[in-house]
Amino acid sequence: MARPRILIIGGGKVAEHLLTLFNIHEEAEEVIVVDKDPRRRSIFEKIGDVLVLEGDATDIGIYNEINMKDITVILALTNSDEVNLMVLAIAKSFNIPIRIGRFTDSKIAELVSSLGLGIPIVQPVVVANIIAQIISSISNGKVIGNVGEDKMLMVSISEADPVAESSIRNVDLGEDGKIILLFNGLKLKIPEPSDILKPGNILFILARNEEVIRKIKG
Repeated sequence: MARPRILIIGGGKVAEHLLTLFNIHEEAEEVIVVDKDPRRRSIFEKIGDVLVLEGDATDIGIYNEINMKDITVILALTNSDEVNLMVLAIAKSFNIPIRIGRFTDSKIAELVSSLGLGIPIVQPVVVANIIAQIISSISNGKVIGNVGEDKMLMVSISEADPVAESSIRNVDLGEDGKIILLFNGLKLKIPEPSDILKPGNILFILARNEEVIRKIKG
C-alpha cells in the first residue's frame, strides 16, 4: 500500500504531538501543515520533513496552493469546531478518502457523522471515556469485549498491585492469558519483555477467563 500524503489544517499542540510520535519518514510520503501563526513553522521544520504553509483555513485560496487531488489523509485540528467542519466538507468535495476532525461539541460531531464528512474525534468525550475506563478497571479489571472464545480484559496498574515496578517478562500469566497491549498514558504499544509496569499503566489482556486478573491484582 502506498504511503499516505497527509494534510494537517491547524498546527497547534495536537498536530505537534502527533508528528512527534509519528515516524514521518517511514509512514508518510508527504506531510503538509497549514497554520496562520508564523511562529509554528520552526517547530514543525525541526520535527522532520514537513512542508509548512502559512495561511488561514477559512481562506479558500490556501487550498489552491495544495494539490488536493494527491492528498489521501486530511486532519482538521484547529481550535474551532466550525472551521474543522468546513475543512472536512472541503476535503469531501475533493474526494479525499480519509477525513478526521477534532471537535469539542458532540452535536457538531454528530452532524459530521450524519453528513458523511469524516471521522469526528470528540476530545472531551474521549478523555472522559478513558478516565472512566481507568477508574472502573483499577480495582478488579474490566471485560471490554470477546475475541472468539476468549475475553479482552482491561486492567489498570496501581501502586498496591504486586506486579507494579515489575518487568513484563516477570509477569507470569501462564497459559491463562497474554498481555497484548500496554498503554502508558502517552501511547499504546505492543509490550516488550523489558518494559516496566508503572502505576497508571493500562494492560490489555487476552484471556480465557477473568481469573487471570488475580495474577495482576493479587
